[in-house]
Amino acid sequence: MNRTYPVRTQHVAALCVSMAALGIAMPAMADQALGSAAEPIIYVDDDVPSASGYEDGYHHGRLRPAIGVQNYEVVRANRSHPEWSDGLGWTYNHAPNLAYWNGRFYYHYLATPVGEHIPPGLTLLSTSEDGKHWSRPEVLFPMGFWSEQTEVREDQVKNLVMHQRMGFYVAPDGRLLASGFYGVNDGYGMGRVMREIYADGSFGPIYFVKKNTTWKHGDFMFPDYTSSDDAGFVAAVDAFLGDRIRRVQWWEEHWLEPGIEDFLGGLEPVETDEGREPGKGFNFFTRDDGVVVGLFKDSLATVTSDGGEHWSPLVRLPRFTWGGAKVWAQRLDTGGYAMVINPTHSAARHPLAVMTSDDGIRFRGVAGVHQELPPKRYWGLHKRPGQQYVRGIVEGNGNPPGDDLWVAYSVSKEDMWISRIPVPIRREVNGPVADDFDDMIAGGVVTDWNIYHGPWHEIEVVAGPDAGRQSLRISDRDPYDYASAQRVFARAARQVVGFDLYVEAAHGPLEMDIVTGAGDRLVKLRLEGGRLSTNDGENVIAVGTLPARRWHAVEIEFDAAERVYRLRLGGETVADAAAFAGSGDGVPERIDFRTGDYRAEDDVQKQKSGSEDVPGWDEADADEPTPLSVYYLRDFRTAH
Repeated sequence: MNRTYPVRTQHVAALCVSMAALGIAMPAMADQALGSAAEPIIYVDDDVPSASGYEDGYHHGRLRPAIGVQNYEVVRANRSHPEWSDGLGWTYNHAPNLAYWNGRFYYHYLATPVGEHIPPGLTLLSTSEDGKHWSRPEVLFPMGFWSEQTEVREDQVKNLVMHQRMGFYVAPDGRLLASGFYGVNDGYGMGRVMREIYADGSFGPIYFVKKNTTWKHGDFMFPDYTSSDDAGFVAAVDAFLGDRIRRVQWWEEHWLEPGIEDFLGGLEPVETDEGREPGKGFNFFTRDDGVVVGLFKDSLATVTSDGGEHWSPLVRLPRFTWGGAKVWAQRLDTGGYAMVINPTHSAARHPLAVMTSDDGIRFRGVAGVHQELPPKRYWGLHKRPGQQYVRGIVEGNGNPPGDDLWVAYSVSKEDMWISRIPVPIRREVNGPVADDFDDMIAGGVVTDWNIYHGPWHEIEVVAGPDAGRQSLRISDRDPYDYASAQRVFARAARQVVGFDLYVEAAHGPLEMDIVTGAGDRLVKLRLEGGRLSTNDGENVIAVGTLPARRWHAVEIEFDAAERVYRLRLGGETVADAAAFAGSGDGVPERIDFRTGDYRAEDDVQKQKSGSEDVPGWDEADADEPTPLSVYYLRDFRTAH
């Protein structure tokens, strides 16, 4: 839901006064107090991030991708075959949290059988050593119950759902604590629980660490943490409760508690067009100058310079757009900062994008992280489309090997994903490309390629079909999604792009597009049933066959100034002076390999009434794999 947060000149002046009282220096007003409480962060590029492409039906937002991102699906929902997904068959999955501890990633998320806030609900946990291969989710926080007496004084047992903005806490002594909340974020839920995750993967007992006095429905399910006979656990919880910055994560679930303003360092709800509301989905990062920037949903921000003792009043950032979804920002291992957002104010939450900053104030260079959007397979209440509720690893909650930025999120509140974003974050390539895949680690990162990989649509470097060399294996058995591999190359008006392709099993199509930075498809190759076609302008022309279990050399030579290209198969020209598709004048700068039909239009399962509260439908045969298609790729090269 979109809300209006008025920001007026007198508010800026008041913020300057309040921050001066806190001892935070204020830059000159001519610079609009850059980095201050009035505007803690700013987007400074001309290509202001927005989902302008969304109105035209583009999932990718017409953004250049951040080069080399590996998108991995953690859980693919499956109602009919729980053994292939979460063990439950639940299809509402959302709100992940992420940590790295003791050599493993820890990923927990909310789940219900069908839709948002429809009980029962629980929290599931999956772990991984490499971020690509994940364990079967297990219940971290079980279903909650409460008893209510009816007018005839009969007890009725009711289910609770879970809702949390915080997932993990690595205590000063190195313990890993997991956190959850029983109830929703209206201030009237039961309360906050924690338990320890041990090094062997087992869990400690569950305890309440903050009970809501607003809860009016009977006893609490678990004891208070102070009753634990593990003094180390009690000390770890106390350490969190004493951390004024991290505990802001609890605001909206406890915001009606008496004295909560002191617990939150003076933070107060904001006035919206729907009344007073707390800040939601808190994320923070620490700048080099020691100032901590706090970010919330709906482009709201605050700062503190005294460890959370005092926070500045919330302001809505005038030069940022991320709507009602969560935002993530953090310091990078190599220096500087990154911010991951959904750059949109619409009900849709796509694409997922990243931008960077040298100083934690001025952000620039928006690039795509996850730009694919399959159709939702299952109806569910409030299942908005897109890659949303992004979370990285909170400061102090671990640091994986390497400099990569890792972020977790759901796709359409149905499937759970994680992205590995290479640092430094790049949008352009200079010079020729020569990828033979022999120097890459089998099963590991596909260097400089953007990978869209899931358990039913895989992209991996493997030993090739002739066993002599490594290749990129592209396979797919997903009836509602596809495998995708993209390679960005240097922008040049005249260029030759070539690769060798091996067809092992072609039960579905393989599309190969030469596209611009904005995603406009200029050359559109399609292999289906062994027959290859391409485009001459908007006309589709057949150009030959590619027999299975043989390598085929494919080469595209294009002239962007003349908007024509030449296609060669095995050295033979099969299309000459063929016209680009579309009417734009963009220059090609990447190739997209895709095991399915190109998709651009949004699929939100809209009901005829226009209300998402009215049941929609489940897609047919979404739980069963299709026959496996397999392709191999090697010796990808460009020259200009």
